[in-house]
Amino acid sequence: MNEMANTLPYLPDTRNNSGKIEDESGTIGMVENESKQPGEGVRKTAGKTAVQTRYPADRSLDEDLGAWWVMHIKPNCERKVAAYLLSRNISYYLPLHKRRQKIGYYGRIRETEVPLFSGYLCFALDKEKHALLYDTKKFVRIIKVEDQQGFVQELNAISRAIETGEDLLVQPGLVPGKRVLILSGPMEGIEGVVVKRRLERQLALSVKMFNQSVIVRLDPNTKVETL
Repeated sequence: MNEMANTLPYLPDTRNNSGKIEDESGTIGMVENESKQPGEGVRKTAGKTAVQTRYPADRSLDEDLGAWWVMHIKPNCERKVAAYLLSRNISYYLPLHKRRQKIGYYGRIRETEVPLFSGYLCFALDKEKHALLYDTKKFVRIIKVEDQQGFVQELNAISRAIETGEDLLVQPGLVPGKRVLILSGPMEGIEGVVVKRRLERQLALSVKMFNQSVIVRLDPNTKVETL
């Protein structure tokens, strides 16, 4: 992570009085002009900025352990901030999932890719290099991640849930209950809380930094072990 960030050109702090961006310890500043050039690999699709979920794509979340921060994003700006980070070669993770909606009289299914956690983006960068973020006015504040190991474990579980292709439900708060270890199926090796809704068994994956939980359906034959 450090070697990647060190290859970047230094962007001077050009703060002015046009606005403020807050760090976890207070104001870190803002500049008036925003970069308009998307980074390599960014494209426009149907009026939206299409970005990859993870950058660099072949870098595991664990490789940036100790350097993760959470960015609180202004409404509907997650993709734009991700494109900004990509253009500056800054490691990030923006969980995206496909949301399916029935539209029209015949119930045609429309599928759109949306951020899983609205208003949040994870990035990995040394605090001393946060000046690289000053050029964007698309975020409100930066939140320090105290429990790096637990945070990465939660993000890895979320990534696995997205890979299942199942419809995901995000709900506020952390789901209480006994934790279990999944022993079979696509979520094998993941820990969470099993909940029963209607006739289905579902797995609740909580992310403490966001104070939100993601619910994913479990196959009826999934084996679990109570922790």
